[in-house]
Amino acid sequence: MRTHRMHKNSKRQGGIALMLSILLLITVSGLALSTMQTAASDGTVAGFQNQELMAFYAAEAGVAAARAVVRNMGERTQTPAYPADYPNPANPTELATAGDFETGLRPTFFSDPTMPTPIGYVGEGAPCTEGCNMTLGGLKYNHTKWRINVIGQSPSGDQKRIEVVATRLLAVGY
Repeated sequence: MRTHRMHKNSKRQGGIALMLSILLLITVSGLALSTMQTAASDGTVAGFQNQELMAFYAAEAGVAAARAVVRNMGERTQTPAYPADYPNPANPTELATAGDFETGLRPTFFSDPTMPTPIGYVGEGAPCTEGCNMTLGGLKYNHTKWRINVIGQSPSGDQKRIEVVATRLLAVGY
């Protein structure tokens, strides 16, 4: 009698062990699928952030190019001849090489079309007496302020607009 009962109990325990292992397998599979979904969505979000950063860095390159235009101007009344001196939306400056990107499209920058002039004279800096004003060859120099408006665009079309005020030393007649 005793052997019959032991045999019956071990069959029941074997069934419970099978059920528990199936439930554990389902739980682990669910966790694995959840982890894969999270990793896939994180990659998508990182891709969007990468495109935004690419547009921002393209706009920064545009600011650097605009500052070069400001450095090459001779006086306050001189303004760049657009679009020859600076790129516009119809003729943007492309960065990198086409082979760097799968689509061949590259990050670009151009002047902000909502502004009448992407590089404009704002005014004089505040006169200062401790090192700001310089005298060279009889001329006095002071910081002048120039507003620069640039848009950078990533290959996917994301855009970032940057507006900065740059300074340049120019001769002053005071």
